[in-house]
Amino acid sequence: MENELETLKNEIDTLKRENERLRVENKLFKISATQKEETINLTLKDHTSKVENESWEKIIDEMAHSINTDVFVAVANLDKHKELPRIKKASYHVKQIRDLTNLLMWYVKRKRLDISGELVTESINNIIVRQIETIKDGISTLRISSDEHQENILKMKVPIETEGDTSILISKEITDAVGLVLKDLLRNAIKNTNEEHPEVKIKLIGNENSVVVEIQNNQAISNEFSCWFNNETMDEPKMMSKSARVGLRVIKMWIDLLKIDAKLLPDYQNNLTTARIFFPKAIRYEKN
Repeated sequence: MENELETLKNEIDTLKRENERLRVENKLFKISATQKEETINLTLKDHTSKVENESWEKIIDEMAHSINTDVFVAVANLDKHKELPRIKKASYHVKQIRDLTNLLMWYVKRKRLDISGELVTESINNIIVRQIETIKDGISTLRISSDEHQENILKMKVPIETEGDTSILISKEITDAVGLVLKDLLRNAIKNTNEEHPEVKIKLIGNENSVVVEIQNNQAISNEFSCWFNNETMDEPKMMSKSARVGLRVIKMWIDLLKIDAKLLPDYQNNLTTARIFFPKAIRYEKN
């Protein structure tokens, strides 16, 4: 009798261990199944996202091709009459559209494009002079509400003070990015000036490591605006126009990509704003 009880006890213990083993295996199976499901969902999500991105890139690429085709025809026709001042201005603006389209397409496809590694020299001073001329030629695009303000801006002289060498080296594929950043900051400065006496002053300081650009205009921007631009808050100012938001988003996009330090510094006591930009002496784009 005792032997039978002992045998029965051993069998019960064996069943308990087997039951525990099955319980653990079942738990592991459930975990594994969940992990597989999560992996499949993530894979499907990544695939869907990739397909969507590729679809959008294809659409943008086709748009860029269409824009460039029309731009090519427009430039070819405008160049036949480039001795006329108005035609010369129109041709320059059309070429700006071409360069901006190519630059944005490069940004969209940047992770898959080959980078030559070749650096070219760009003069910050020359870029600023060209951009000021372009802005004045197309002053209607600033959407200035007062005719008097617009006329005063056209008469306004923009002094440029320089110290040292103001040239930089930059990857060949993205030379137009510097002009794009400076153009939108200059547009912002020129537009936001005192209506009766608009003033914009520029100072360039070149040293071994960087070229510092200071663009000062005589109207202080709001604290909300400067905090957003300076990355002190993620909330976009609600009083900004759509076009202003787009322009400044583009600036922020490129200064982040090229590791350019840029700040908007309001001086409320003197009603001034200074845009301070630090361009490294050599700007190399490298894929992450």
